[in-house]
Amino acid sequence: MDWIDNKTILTPTGGFLAAGYTHTINPYVGCAFARALCGTFCYAQHNQWITQGRPWGLFGAKQNLREVYRRDYDRLRKPRHGVSRPLKIYMSSSTDPYIPQEHRLGLTRSLLEEMVERPPDVLVIQTHNTLIRRDLDLILKLSALCELWVSLTVETDMDPVPGFPSHACPPAKRLDTLKVFREAGVRTQATLSPLMPLADPDEFALHLDESCERIIIDHYLLGDGSPNGMRTKRTDFVQRLEQAGYAEWTTLEKFWEVRNFLAGVLGAERVLVSCEGFNAVGKTWERRSRPMAHENAVDGNGRLEEESKEEEEQEKRRKELPARKEAPQREETPQRPSPSPRRVRYNSD
Repeated sequence: MDWIDNKTILTPTGGFLAAGYTHTINPYVGCAFARALCGTFCYAQHNQWITQGRPWGLFGAKQNLREVYRRDYDRLRKPRHGVSRPLKIYMSSSTDPYIPQEHRLGLTRSLLEEMVERPPDVLVIQTHNTLIRRDLDLILKLSALCELWVSLTVETDMDPVPGFPSHACPPAKRLDTLKVFREAGVRTQATLSPLMPLADPDEFALHLDESCERIIIDHYLLGDGSPNGMRTKRTDFVQRLEQAGYAEWTTLEKFWEVRNFLAGVLGAERVLVSCEGFNAVGKTWERRSRPMAHENAVDGNGRLEEESKEEEEQEKRRKELPARKEAPQREETPQRPSPSPRRVRYNSD
């Protein structure tokens, strides 16, 4: 692994993340989880600017991150001319900020330390690894300064998944990690991206309900950034699923079946989908967010009790209104029969 000089660490977003974020941060180039299960479907492996013709893997670590972030931040938030610009960060889009090497190098931790001094408006920390628990202290501080989401990919409850390499980190431990952050008061989300086969959907849904405020569910046919999932189809991901007997999980029919099931357990407001879900931060999330399902019961029609009570109050107020007096009816006067309609003769030419 090489050390890489970098003039900037804040990369303007485009494409899939453009609606919710202004910038991404990638402390590493490439990913050490390339040979894990997530490496089989990782869309970043198709980025030729990163791979430069090399097999997908970890290529380098970026130097002087604190200084570079400070300079980038001040340029955006403290410009010499003009007004301060918003800063909504997705970390990371083409690597994992908590690869095993982070335990020794601490690049992501150094960024979090700097962010406490220079907080963004929004920060989503996306990882597969429970190493993020090391930084609970910093993340808790930062969550009081900005909208912060701890986001862990939990694409399945199966460990192992037949026909696939080992997980970067066991799914059960990832759910436990989300629960730790949630109980500490940090917003959490699980990304089922891409959705993979589930051994016990009922149990999985209960764990998700305990561990996170919301989930984002995605399918490679919807969210790999290419028409009809062409990026994923260039890998052996689909073939592995089919050979292991999970062909139905490659279809959108199965995807929507699972999405609807999870919405029935967690509440539809907590189950977001694909690109729209990933970008639901800031005002976008505030507009659509509601109290969590475990805090507000749901009535038999699938509505929050709060909504049902409001409707009942409205109906009660309507009934309490004084009845309108009917206007006296006038006697109808007999009407003369209408004249027969005139026939219109059309010329045949």
